[in-house]
Amino acid sequence: MNSMNKKCNRSKLFALCMSLMLVFSMLFTTAGFIQNVQAAEGLSSYKKVTFYKANKVGSTTYLMKYNDKTKRYSICAQKNGRNRVLVSNCISGTVVTNGKYLYYEKGTFTRGGAFGASYENRKIVCLTIRNKSVKGIVNYQSVGKAHSIIGCDGRYLYMGEQTQYGDGFNGFTVYDLKSKQMNQVGTSCSTVQAVKDKVLVTTVGVPHGGPVYLVEKDGSGRKYITQRAISVKVRGNYIYYTEATYDWQTRKCRCDLNGDNQKALTEWSAQYK
Repeated sequence: MNSMNKKCNRSKLFALCMSLMLVFSMLFTTAGFIQNVQAAEGLSSYKKVTFYKANKVGSTTYLMKYNDKTKRYSICAQKNGRNRVLVSNCISGTVVTNGKYLYYEKGTFTRGGAFGASYENRKIVCLTIRNKSVKGIVNYQSVGKAHSIIGCDGRYLYMGEQTQYGDGFNGFTVYDLKSKQMNQVGTSCSTVQAVKDKVLVTTVGVPHGGPVYLVEKDGSGRKYITQRAISVKVRGNYIYYTEATYDWQTRKCRCDLNGDNQKALTEWSAQYK
């Protein structure tokens, strides 16, 4: 009888061990999957670094240096007085990093132009900063303009095609790092910002201003707030923006965070305030 009880207990213990192993296996598989697509962290976790302005993530400062000979940028990390060159083949005028990963476009200069330079062998890549390993994200087969990376939340990458304006981009595009799907929204862009469960896109980097609109995180469901604004701020429960015309008439406006109830706060004025 005791022998039968021992065998029964051993069988139960073996079954329990197998169940625990299966659970742990599923957990590790899921964790690995999430790590590969960098689970959504929010737009604020990635900082923009531009060709004219450095930015700090933690105790490290990231900056870009232009090489006039190669027509490309080097991206450097500075910490405790030491300068570390991360890449030297960047063609993006704006990149994003969260201190662990760095997104940028690499390529080879082919020719200049009044509306921006053109490059071949273009590829959007992700650099793992710790070991400087590079993973290809998007390959472009044709010669064309470089892309600036203007935002990332860990799941979606936001970018635009560079123009003659430093912070004004064409062809707003959202790339899903998980599904590898690209949504070419097509409108102009400069900045992206999370507003509730939407993404607010502005084109304030163009001198005469540009469209302001809301989209879903994947770039779908575009909703225009205005066709031309030269400044945009989110404060409290409102989006404040200054509309402008090509002859520099301006007026201050606001709307709800969902883009509704648009309201002019001032009359049109010929003087920018």
